[in-house]
Amino acid sequence: MRVWREHVHRSERQLRHDYEWGNVHWYCCGNPLEARALLDTAMNAVSPRAARELREIIDKLDAVHRLPLPPYGSDTG
Repeated sequence: MRVWREHVHRSERQLRHDYEWGNVHWYCCGNPLEARALLDTAMNAVSPRAARELREIIDKLDAVHRLPLPPYGSDTG
């Protein structure tokens, strides 16, 4: 939870830098995208009540999360 919470509260500039150049701290401190996937697994493994409570917390964090757009309009098609 900590890794995902810290990631979603990073500034848009920091998120863009991570997207374009990577983040070396992910190797030692945990990849936030893997942490988010693990939270999904945890919600499926706990009781329905605990899953609801965890979902409320994660939904708030997900609402804060802003993935940076790919640079230079790379979604051309």
